[in-house]
Amino acid sequence: MRLSAYSLALALLLTPFAGRLEAEPAAGNAKAAAKPALKWMSLESALKNAEASKRYLFVSVYTDWCGYCKKLNAVTFKSAPVIAELDKNFESVRLNAESDAIVTWKGKKMTSRALADHWGVEGFPTLLFLNRRGEIVGSFSSYVEPELMVKLLTYISSGARERKVTFDAYLEGKS
Repeated sequence: MRLSAYSLALALLLTPFAGRLEAEPAAGNAKAAAKPALKWMSLESALKNAEASKRYLFVSVYTDWCGYCKKLNAVTFKSAPVIAELDKNFESVRLNAESDAIVTWKGKKMTSRALADHWGVEGFPTLLFLNRRGEIVGSFSSYVEPELMVKLLTYISSGARERKVTFDAYLEGKS
């Protein structure tokens, strides 16, 4: 079989791409599968686990319309160092402050909205850090970049906040 000059040129042009088109999706899927993901749990389960494991609770209070809440999920909560610190020392919960979903908090059933009000949440996102007894030991009401988030998490998990060490003093190594 004889190929025309045009067919030969076309075959030569397309040959370099043939293997690449098949290999790229597989490489992309492997990267996606290798990325760690944050493990969110129910509030009731998180409190039980925190009591049993002597870990802290981390609660991300958000709303569906909040742009900075979405950025927190897309950037900070996708960061490997943030995920590692949360997995190591915290039980992580997301709470929609405008939801009427029923949650159980310390044996009482209430809406997520009522619990956010009970905790005094006024802006979004609000990050709450609770000890294993469910007492708020710290909060941060703003978007936070991954690097600062890791510092906040280690500040809480080290117990410095409960020892009344300021965040600035902690960062300076005065804990």
